[in-house]
Amino acid sequence: MNTKSTPCWHLKKLLLAHLAIFLLLLSWFLHVTHPFWESMDYYFYRFVNGFIEDSLFWQNFWAVSNHKLTDWFHDLVVLVFFGAYILKKSEKSTAKKICEVLFVALLIAAAILVINRYLCLSVLKIQRKSPSMVYDFAVRLSTKVHWISFKGHSFISYPGDHGTTAILFAMCVFHLMGFRAGILACLYNIYWQFPRLVTGCHWFTDIIMGSLVISTLVVSWVIYSPFKEWFTNLLSSPFEKYRQRKPIQP
Repeated sequence: MNTKSTPCWHLKKLLLAHLAIFLLLLSWFLHVTHPFWESMDYYFYRFVNGFIEDSLFWQNFWAVSNHKLTDWFHDLVVLVFFGAYILKKSEKSTAKKICEVLFVALLIAAAILVINRYLCLSVLKIQRKSPSMVYDFAVRLSTKVHWISFKGHSFISYPGDHGTTAILFAMCVFHLMGFRAGILACLYNIYWQFPRLVTGCHWFTDIIMGSLVISTLVVSWVIYSPFKEWFTNLLSSPFEKYRQRKPIQP
């Protein structure tokens, strides 16, 4: 059975994605609407940072959630999602699905290295201090929890590697696994990003104007253009040919 998808352009969806990005960024740069986003940053941080002001449970919960080892847990959850995708029976071959998962991993790595770190930091030299370093009222979690080390501030909060990774993951799950799995990925996405927001490592707009914009741009170009299908077909072709040539055992 030939399970290859024919690469094609989805120009309407690609244009709509770019229109959404344009309008979002326009609202950030326009003098009339920019104060709205500044207010969102302020009130959102004041609200979520309040979780760690007095509650011993939340202080320890978010401290653990912000520890480096928790990244391994996120990686495990990602493997569970994509492992379920590979094992689920469908018209696509296993080789094709493995290549799609590999493509997602390469896509996320490329977005982080090329856009987040090279373009935003090295070329554009965007430097934005995190809210925990800006506001006097900020509750520093490091002054509350001492038994574990974690990230509580950043000199370069924009656009946020965690946010970009989490949003790209959720978008790719929607694309590959459908609506139900996509909703689950979005719900997990909230937990994935919340620790850095609660402790003040990132602004709310680091996620919306940074990670979300970058993720939408990247995903729209690889999904609504022939690139993703072309790339995964290229990777899976040798395995498909081998499988077709392999003699059937009696």
